[in-house]
Amino acid sequence: MATFVRNRVLHQLTWAPEDEARRSERREALCELDGLLAQLEHVNLNGGIIPPRVLVSLSRRGVSLRPRTTAAELIEAIFAVQEQFMRQPEGVQAQEPLIQLRGRLAS
Repeated sequence: MATFVRNRVLHQLTWAPEDEARRSERREALCELDGLLAQLEHVNLNGGIIPPRVLVSLSRRGVSLRPRTTAAELIEAIFAVQEQFMRQPEGVQAQEPLIQLRGRLAS
């Protein structure tokens, strides 16, 4: 016997239109963060020191770092920073995980 499932289309999410310049800016930031994430994952798996260029790039993106921040903490920071560049559907409030993370990393 077959079971049929009805899909409701009443509450579909919609996104506001975005101009090409803003889209390009978001994509560039996300690509840079993906590259930093790959480098930090490599450091986290193999041990070693975090390259200074990664720390400089993260601070340029607004992540405040304390002197002995670990690669795992920076990976978490990148996820929080990426949230800023993700588009939110209309009517949905964006969360602020970066503020909480900044407090933890800076202390």
